[in-house]
Amino acid sequence: MESKKYIWFDLGFTLLKLKREENFQGILLNLGFIFSASQIERAFHLTDKLFMRRYPGVLGKRRGYYMPMYLGNMIHTLGIRTDICPLYEEWKKKLENPFKVWIPFDHVKDELIRLSGEGYRLGVISNWDKTAVPILDLHGLTPLFENIIISSEVGFEKPDVEIFNIALDQAAISVEDCLYVGDNYYDDGIGSRKAEMDFVIVNPFGHLGMEEITDCAVIPDITHVKDYL
Repeated sequence: MESKKYIWFDLGFTLLKLKREENFQGILLNLGFIFSASQIERAFHLTDKLFMRRYPGVLGKRRGYYMPMYLGNMIHTLGIRTDICPLYEEWKKKLENPFKVWIPFDHVKDELIRLSGEGYRLGVISNWDKTAVPILDLHGLTPLFENIIISSEVGFEKPDVEIFNIALDQAAISVEDCLYVGDNYYDDGIGSRKAEMDFVIVNPFGHLGMEEITDCAVIPDITHVKDYL
């Protein structure tokens, strides 16, 4: 891999995480089910990866479109038998305000500052709605990026190569000088490959949930990006 000048990042579960384990744990407790946060985190992870693989693009749709099925898989993974309807209604309430539930991973801001300080140009290419930049603003991340390319603003979604082409044009950078960092192989990896851009996939559980992926580098979080620059 050639030395890189520009690092592009995905948002959800690459730079930002949902405050979901504790919230879901509380809902289950109210229904009479006791699980640790780590058990719930693992179930979320496996369900995310299943949906990325089997239903490409669906996680970027309105939650009402896929969430009942998603929660059904969650409770199956946890070995729970319960009525999905009250669970779904409570979960909708927990997620209704994106500005309260999406937060950066603990290491993100410091790592982005470090990379920028070492001379790397930073940008975002993300499948997201109009809340993307306001969420980044809220957490003081927006000034760290030269270019922020959001699918709802440009009219193309990963893995469509056009969203990558728009990013390259805006940044006035060649693809050979770029590295993409994302968590969803079927959006981020395949899209990057269509654009002929080098990429790495973030997966905090090693290869758990993506055992079928053998053709790319996998890192636990963005602090390991430096190994691929």
